[in-house]
Amino acid sequence: MHEKPLLSVIIASYNSRRTIEGCLCSLENQRTAGDFEIMVVDSSTDGTAALIEEKFPQVRLYRFSERKHCGDARNIGISVARGEIIALTDADCTAPTTWVDQILKAHRSPHLAIGGAIANAEPSGLVSWAAYFCEFSRWMPGSEPRWLDDIAGAHMSYKKEAFRTYGPFLEGTYCSDSDFHWRLGRDGHRLWFVPQIVVSHHSIVRLREYVQHEFEHGACFAQVRMGAQGFSRPRRLAHSLLSPLVPFRILAKVARNNLRNRIYLSNFVRALPLVVLGVVAWSAGELVGYAGGRSRQTAALQRGTD
Repeated sequence: MHEKPLLSVIIASYNSRRTIEGCLCSLENQRTAGDFEIMVVDSSTDGTAALIEEKFPQVRLYRFSERKHCGDARNIGISVARGEIIALTDADCTAPTTWVDQILKAHRSPHLAIGGAIANAEPSGLVSWAAYFCEFSRWMPGSEPRWLDDIAGAHMSYKKEAFRTYGPFLEGTYCSDSDFHWRLGRDGHRLWFVPQIVVSHHSIVRLREYVQHEFEHGACFAQVRMGAQGFSRPRRLAHSLLSPLVPFRILAKVARNNLRNRIYLSNFVRALPLVVLGVVAWSAGELVGYAGGRSRQTAALQRGTD
């Protein structure tokens, strides 16, 4: 392993035994002359770390007994990363053999943050399609390169200087990637979306898990948003009162994304009832988040201490 790789790939892992092998195999099979390292920050209880140690000894593995949210795990990885380009993906994603070269090529530009497309790796079930559309419809393959305000942390890359200036990620919550991107945006940095760079994501396949996931993410989004944008009490109340309109707004965005980029349109139509269910669950979570007042993360953000 080279002491100074060009790229550090950081994977946040929590109970990822089902998918981590496919993820790491796809990274091992990269066809590139560029030096890169693979880092996994794992807080699983399902034997993920033991599997990595046995089958992927070259991976830099950091094990923790307490749960690490994505932001926490990514901060740990970034703090010890040796590359000047940081690529993030998730343990339930796989990358094509050209992925590393595409990221390195994209970062020859001056762009501070570059994201790629996310495809659905679980195409056989309606729940997986609904989960995919609720979470990733903005970043489907097949669209045009463009500037965006937010891209999922499951497929982002940054020049390391971004974290020296705007880091770290918010810890102890979901939606830490959105919070980080809002910080970049406040200073005039937008995210460059390159849909030709693609990973495939294994979406949730169980209905109950899907609904719970959407609810929890909606609640965390509201809490993180209140802290990042400094919500006053009247503004929080207004968002709580207007929350019944949120499902219509989100569903309209998801539908518009699919009508604009028709690569998965037929699957969207088939999964639409479950998409509606997920959007309602997210919106209910948002209501709970706004109505619940300031969380620890919200208070820390508004104090400027997190």
